[in-house]
Amino acid sequence: MKNILNFLIEVQRLKETPRTGWVWLEVKNPEKIADHVFGVTILSWLLGRKKNLNLKRAIKTALFHELCEVYAGDITPYFGLLPKNKIKRKEILKRWIRLPKKEKEKRAKAKFELEKKALLKLIKNLDPLIKNEIYSLWLDFEKGTSREGKFVKPIDKIETMIQAIQYFGTGKNTPVTGWWEEVEELVEDPLLIKFLKAIEKKLYRKKIKENLKELENLLDFFIKIGKLKRMPRRGWVLRNVKNPETMASHIFVVTLAGWLLSKKLNSKLNEEKLLKMSLSHAICEVYAGDITPYETILHQGKKIFNKWIRFSKKEKEKLFLKDYKQEKRALQKIIKNLPADLKEEIFMLWDEFKKNQTKEARFLNQIDALVTLLQALFYWKRNKNFPIQPWWEWSFERIEDPLCLEFLAIMKKKFTD
Repeated sequence: MKNILNFLIEVQRLKETPRTGWVWLEVKNPEKIADHVFGVTILSWLLGRKKNLNLKRAIKTALFHELCEVYAGDITPYFGLLPKNKIKRKEILKRWIRLPKKEKEKRAKAKFELEKKALLKLIKNLDPLIKNEIYSLWLDFEKGTSREGKFVKPIDKIETMIQAIQYFGTGKNTPVTGWWEEVEELVEDPLLIKFLKAIEKKLYRKKIKENLKELENLLDFFIKIGKLKRMPRRGWVLRNVKNPETMASHIFVVTLAGWLLSKKLNSKLNEEKLLKMSLSHAICEVYAGDITPYETILHQGKKIFNKWIRFSKKEKEKLFLKDYKQEKRALQKIIKNLPADLKEEIFMLWDEFKKNQTKEARFLNQIDALVTLLQALFYWKRNKNFPIQPWWEWSFERIEDPLCLEFLAIMKKKFTD
């Protein structure tokens, strides 16, 4: 358990490390690596279900694919090939880089070895079964040894291209051209080729006669929840945290932590359901916002954050019902155009989590509390004026699962001894 905590502490870096390409292109407040992983994982789920893939494997492959960047950093194909002059650099970044085959292979091998070394360093102290699974799925992503690995690899590039379109628009003289060239060179799967057409049809308003309505609706849903990459968690904003984590990066760590700790339960939980529930549990916040328990008393000033807020049972029930209705409306708005089976699945996963109805929901609610506390402890370590005591009270009240209580005790020892 101590090794899992240390692993998650290191993974926190992905919440704060901006993606290199956006930094080079001077994007203001660019997405972090964790935000990107959230997007790739969601897209792998959405499109993977149409391929009858092993979704559990595809989701985990996407979830693990950038863990190496905790130590290796975000290495792009342009590393070492760009001039220092910003204007010249931006011009080069508008096109996909062309290199001789031998040079490409040499650079790819060097990148692979560097990232492999970084990943093995990160996971070295985890339980052997967990370590082997993370490494084998990362290797599958890199080498494409399974249907799922071959499918997730180009989705990583497509997700980046969609983000580029959102940053730079659909004009001709933009860096997006380079991503289109890379994607078109890489993508071979017929479904992903159709998805690229859906992107052209919906975002570029191209006249494509082919019926792409379902893929357009999936794209629309993905773009909507992509707003979570830019949505800071309200609890941190209210406490004046600088550059707080986003909802997307929080969901990424909740999903990863939930998977890791569930492995200690010896398969008592439905793994695929837990992964999907983790990814779904907060997407309603695109429209509902990140609601905190303090909303009704904010007028009392900053002093309210120095203690955990107490409500009577009736007040709690009333607040829950109000939040539930607001979030339900928001979620229904987000998922309304999805295929019926996917729409129902996402709603039921969210509903179970919100009502704490199933063993997966009860476990995940406590994981959510642990991950939030861990983030609060990071902010407290940086600024001892950060009010940490209420988070401890909230966590000890909310957590009852023996495994999660054990993890909570290890966190307390780690950060307070």
